[in-house]
Amino acid sequence: MRVYVSLTASVLAGLLVGCSPASKAPQSKDAAIPVPDADEQVLKSDPIERNYDPHVIMKRAEAFFEKEDYAEAVVEYQHFLDLHKAHLLAPYAQYRLGLSHYKQVTTLDRDPEHVRQTIDAMEKLLKEYPGSAYELDAHARIKEGRAHLAAYEIYVGKHYYRQAAYLAALHRFERVLAQYPDLDDSAEAHYYLAKTYKDLGAQERAVEHLSVLLTHYPKAKIRKEGQALLASLNGKAASMLVTADAPSPPSTTSLPAPLPPLSQTRSLSMNPADILPSNGNGNGHKPTIIDCGLNVLC
Repeated sequence: MRVYVSLTASVLAGLLVGCSPASKAPQSKDAAIPVPDADEQVLKSDPIERNYDPHVIMKRAEAFFEKEDYAEAVVEYQHFLDLHKAHLLAPYAQYRLGLSHYKQVTTLDRDPEHVRQTIDAMEKLLKEYPGSAYELDAHARIKEGRAHLAAYEIYVGKHYYRQAAYLAALHRFERVLAQYPDLDDSAEAHYYLAKTYKDLGAQERAVEHLSVLLTHYPKAKIRKEGQALLASLNGKAASMLVTADAPSPPSTTSLPAPLPPLSQTRSLSMNPADILPSNGNGNGHKPTIIDCGLNVLC
């Protein structure tokens, strides 16, 4: 009985000493703030641990991702990869990095920067972590992203075409053929290239693109429009040949002296200032310089 009483007294004495104000260790300001959940505990952890520990960084990245704060998630996943590229969770971090960009992709009329970053992240996953569990989904995201970029180029090119900015439209449509020749959008690019060249007066180039469209894309949705455009171009060419073969009616009035011939290699982008001046024509007047704009057929 004496042993039991003495032991109880010792325990109580220890508790009293531990609860006394003098025995309390100094606490930081952050330690006095209640933390409601584990995610906020991670965010309020020690700065050194927060910046370097892989599990803390990953936990924080996952917390941002689940809260749909994808911009911050990108920062944390990239921070993890910068410090722990060879970690067991590195393939997962690389995949989630690409997925965070993918979640920020919006409509077709917006800047596709996040689409490009998604493709870059997924391609890096396939290159640096081959055989990972995320390989199939990475291929799917890359395919979807390339289709989005091709459709974006078509969208912008059509906008330029409606504004009669033909050279800018040509640049966009040609980019689709150069970078995405395996996609269905290439058929639409050929069609709008033909329309643009037609409006520029380059009928032969228009026919070339329509021929490619009808030959290599038999299942394209825009095939019927291409057939109609080709028929109109061929009909116009035939009428021009008939008009050229018809004899010109005699004229009783004198015609003005012809203008000096221009170089046959003149490009559509040549400015009037690029034409060399002449000493004059037969009437003693300087020849008139014709300014051929993109929207005026000369």
